[in-house]
Amino acid sequence: MRGMVLAAGLGTRLRPLSFELPKPIVPVLGRPLCSYTMEFLLRSGVREFLLNLHTKPKLIQQHVTGWAGKRTPVRYTFEPVILGTGGGVRNAMEFLKGGTFVAANGDTVLRFPFASALAFHRKKRALATLVLFPDPSKRYTPVWTDGEGRITGFGSDAGEGIRSGFYTGCQIVEPELLSRIPAGKPSCIIRETYSLLVREGAPVYGFHSDGTFLEFGSPADYLHGTLALLRERPPEGSPGRPEGAGPDIRPPVFLSPGARVAPGARIGPDAVIEEGAVVGEGASVSRAILWPRAVLPPGESLRDAILTPTRRVPVPADPPSPR
Repeated sequence: MRGMVLAAGLGTRLRPLSFELPKPIVPVLGRPLCSYTMEFLLRSGVREFLLNLHTKPKLIQQHVTGWAGKRTPVRYTFEPVILGTGGGVRNAMEFLKGGTFVAANGDTVLRFPFASALAFHRKKRALATLVLFPDPSKRYTPVWTDGEGRITGFGSDAGEGIRSGFYTGCQIVEPELLSRIPAGKPSCIIRETYSLLVREGAPVYGFHSDGTFLEFGSPADYLHGTLALLRERPPEGSPGRPEGAGPDIRPPVFLSPGARVAPGARIGPDAVIEEGAVVGEGASVSRAILWPRAVLPPGESLRDAILTPTRRVPVPADPPSPR
């Protein structure tokens, strides 16, 4: 099975961080963000990938190829003009036309029972199956389905729908869909393809599921999503100050082997120190991320913030509220 990772956005909401790195490759615990989607799909049976690119394409290729290594072949398309969620998929038709494929966003971390979703898709003989999660906070646009899972409407247009969920950005698709996406121009796959197909009665389904969905759209989303992943990891090192003048480590902490932390620094809880970052003597880091090559001077404190090589980006202390 082939997979497409949508990675051609501008990252507007992630600014000012996305001025420095495109959103698909912002660092998340030592890896580019989009690698989490790729790893999940690899474990689910995807064997080849294509990423569509727009902003700083060579930089994204460098980071993704560095992570992918021998794990999986990766191809790329470049969009001088962003083609959107529909046009980007249509532009990859030559790569995707060989059989059932998966498309997913490169700016989220998503985990769910993929094998069950694929079995559902095949049982329903669906043209496309959108993976839906519950949305008790009503943060996202609802997707409505009937009792069999067939999509009946989007947003305020529920049609005959009796159950709703939000679209996670992951879809299992048959190649016949590609010809229904407008060619050669930007388009939204929901508004300009799926909405029309639903009105025609085409077999477009929603697979209601649950699992992990972390969005990285804004600096606050990015910090809180990274810390959520950090808390899933086994503890690194021993808490407290080791003998001698080493740093005071208070888990959970991600400390890259290539980072430099001076004696007397306090790291954690909820601290991420990426490759090449430097924490000066007596400095403290908590609920914060240091990007590669970021430098926190001696004695300074970094809390509820992201430090890059060129700027400090403060974020709210509480998780992002529904929008």
